[in-house]
Amino acid sequence: MLLLFLWVKFGEVFFTRRPPTPEELNQPDSPLKTLFLMMEGHLLMLYEIAYGKDNKTFLKTILYVTIIYHIGSYISLLTILYICLVCSLTIPVVYMQFQEVIDSLMEKVSEEKNNLLEVFKNVVSKIPRAPKVE
Repeated sequence: MLLLFLWVKFGEVFFTRRPPTPEELNQPDSPLKTLFLMMEGHLLMLYEIAYGKDNKTFLKTILYVTIIYHIGSYISLLTILYICLVCSLTIPVVYMQFQEVIDSLMEKVSEEKNNLLEVFKNVVSKIPRAPKVE
């Protein structure tokens, strides 16, 4: 608010652009409404997972919870939070410093993954399947 006041009073001296009007500052959706809509979507997703309506997501959730349980049995929560903090602060810096090397490595990994998927599809296509019963 103070910055807008200073911009209005002294803006023509320092800046060429005029300050925004209240109509321009008015946003159609409030941040709380957006937050509640996002929470509603996540709760609906949790409801569908809990009742097994989406089996693939249900199985993924069970797998993730099992992995988190096993990791949590060896490492305390404080240590996990510290590791996450250190990673979130160092990984972007390392990526920006070695961006070309990392991008080329990821391209190679992606190509290798695609080759393995094609080999897997070829092997699976050779397996005889039972006819579909209608």
